[in-house]
Amino acid sequence: VDGARIVLVDDVLHTGRTIRAVVNELFDFGRPRSIALAVLVDRAGRELPIGAAFAAATVTLDPGERLTLARGDDGRFRFETRA
Repeated sequence: VDGARIVLVDDVLHTGRTIRAVVNELFDFGRPRSIALAVLVDRAGRELPIGAAFAAATVTLDPGERLTLARGDDGRFRFETRA
């Protein structure tokens, strides 16, 4: 990974701990030139200073709420929240 430009792709960015673990693993194999993050959903509640360069949606959920990706009758995807 030395000198590589890396794009990490994840479904949901919430606390940032998963991405931190991945970045730590990458550095075990060398020093990339850059690391960018692309996510489907960027949630609030960060525990670490990690942000997505690309996000399809940004949502804030109340504690206990869950986010699901659903397909409507028209075939289009949408996000649904439920307790």
